[in-house]
Amino acid sequence: MFSKKKRTMSLLLVLTMLLVTLSGCGAKDSGGQDAAAADTETESQQEENQEAGAEEAGPDISEEVTLVMYLIGDRPVDNDEVFAKINERLKAEINATIEVKFMSWSEYEQKYPLIFASGEDWDIIYTADWCFYNAQATKQGFYEITEEALKTYAPMTAETMYPEAWEQAKVNGKVYMLPMNYKEITAYVYMARGDLMDKYGITSVASLDEAEAYMDAIVQNEPSLIPIDVGSDYDKLFLYDRMWKKANWESDEKVVGIGPWQVMASVSEVDDSVSVAGTFAQPAFLDVITRLKDWKDRGFWSKNAVVNTQNNTESFQAGISALAMMNGNTAKSVYASVSAEHPEWDIRVFDAQDGVPPVLNSYLANGMSIFSKSKHPERALMALDYLRNDEEINNLFCYGIEGKHWEDAGDGLLVSLPDSSNYAYDSNCNWGVRNDAYWRMIEGGIPNLAELNESWQETARSERYQAFVFNDEAVKNEIAALGEIFDTDYKLLGLGFTDDPEADIEKLREKMEAAGAQKVYDEIQKQALAFLEAN
Repeated sequence: MFSKKKRTMSLLLVLTMLLVTLSGCGAKDSGGQDAAAADTETESQQEENQEAGAEEAGPDISEEVTLVMYLIGDRPVDNDEVFAKINERLKAEINATIEVKFMSWSEYEQKYPLIFASGEDWDIIYTADWCFYNAQATKQGFYEITEEALKTYAPMTAETMYPEAWEQAKVNGKVYMLPMNYKEITAYVYMARGDLMDKYGITSVASLDEAEAYMDAIVQNEPSLIPIDVGSDYDKLFLYDRMWKKANWESDEKVVGIGPWQVMASVSEVDDSVSVAGTFAQPAFLDVITRLKDWKDRGFWSKNAVVNTQNNTESFQAGISALAMMNGNTAKSVYASVSAEHPEWDIRVFDAQDGVPPVLNSYLANGMSIFSKSKHPERALMALDYLRNDEEINNLFCYGIEGKHWEDAGDGLLVSLPDSSNYAYDSNCNWGVRNDAYWRMIEGGIPNLAELNESWQETARSERYQAFVFNDEAVKNEIAALGEIFDTDYKLLGLGFTDDPEADIEKLREKMEAAGAQKVYDEIQKQALAFLEAN
């Protein structure tokens, strides 16, 4: 009886389930579309879940890679030791390490363009508005960095980069550089030996006239010393630049450079028609070259300056010369190391601006780019993200190993340790990853640095064409020809190597015209006018 009742109830249950199923199917003649929709919805959810999982997992870093990075300058003695520590972190974070190669100051102008066509496998390079950024960007030498790529592979940079820096980096609407995240003023200083100043009654070296008096005293009394040992590609035009800018700042026209430096183009900041001309055609040029010739003839620098491969700061540190000129940032590390090694020299630092306002640089004054033929551009972008934004890695790159090269002094300061001479502060081409968030000054450094900084900050200005980026696509061949003249004739004049300044300037003008200078200047004018309209 029990089993029969049980079977009856089971049968009723089956019938009930069947009716429910049939009623559901008959609700509308969907031909199975509801079920298919449910299956599609399930597949869609699965895809979304997979995408969400991939996004959560981040970029694929399963393959270990070694990235080759080119920097400018001489390799610091402890560079490999510093990058061994950087690479430990990068290996843990992105499964990548960096091999660093350097182009010295004496060779970078020639070598930089060549490595793009060399066939060499490399990934990252230092660049700047003065260091081939525009030239290589327009030649497809650099990898385009999109906002999407930035968010995916360099999220820290995407969050912290100054919006105006991103805009300044655009060439034809595209970005090929991660500009420094640092607001920089470029100002120049003289560094002199106080012991020699006192010996010859020199009280100040803060102008061209005072520098001339000091160097003349060295020539007359210290035959074993070169007054200022300029001549490497790094500083061949330092003194010319000081004289040129002073002469033009004091004129009514306020002439400034414009476009690629090797084309020697200039324009008046007060000229809205943007009449571009060669610097050699400006009224001040003859006077400047004449004074440089006088300084050269008086023995202020070596007769071998044209082939000198050592820059003037290195010669000063080595005791070869009595005066050095450099930018304010470089001076901090040079002062610290020279004062530690030679306290008896009583090193003194003077403002070399000589009344000319320092330049409030564009963010393109320093930056990092990725080679367009890099096999690992995404990983290179990830590495740059950490070099810029990870405090430990950024400190290592900028200052070396804490406890060996420097110590934290609090309040954004550091103390240089004796081994800092093997990885000098701010002298290892870390400039492209400078970050305001982590930048440190040297404690107990240049005694009058605060006074100098205050003066520079009060007077610093952006030149009218500071953010102008020239597209050289239409005049590449002409620029290449002008670059050869710049490296020879122009630099010779800039060091005063001429017997007849007026005649040699005329020869320079003829060569420039024959090489297509006017075509380049016309193209600069056209683009500069468009720049003014847009800004």
